[in-house]
Amino acid sequence: MRKSRLVLTILLFAACVLSTILLATAPPIHVNTITTEAEVDSLIELTFSDYGVKRSQYRVQTLEIDTAFSRKVYRIDVPPQFSKTSFHLRLQKAVSPFGLEVPAKVFFPDKDMNIHILYNDTIWRTLRLQTKND
Repeated sequence: MRKSRLVLTILLFAACVLSTILLATAPPIHVNTITTEAEVDSLIELTFSDYGVKRSQYRVQTLEIDTAFSRKVYRIDVPPQFSKTSFHLRLQKAVSPFGLEVPAKVFFPDKDMNIHILYNDTIWRTLRLQTKND
């Protein structure tokens, strides 16, 4: 009985030493953070570029929410064959590593989509994808 306790104590000690070594030698975890709203705009414009959305296809309007906060609203004219759902997914993949949420709402029958970019439960940006019938 005493011998088994000694073996167990040695094994626990070895496990603690091994855990300490692994913790000390592990590379640090890099956490992505957004420090400015301009970084969010860059991610949005990068996603536009990935989908071939030209600057002439969208307009940016700044809404003053109060004296301390304003929000940009992007209005994007897209052709009927443009996949708004696919764009939403790509945007979500671009911004989610930074702790941003990207809920969306589709309006029928036009199938227009509003995408909000939220940070800490605050809407930072709104993208309005509007089908443009030529």
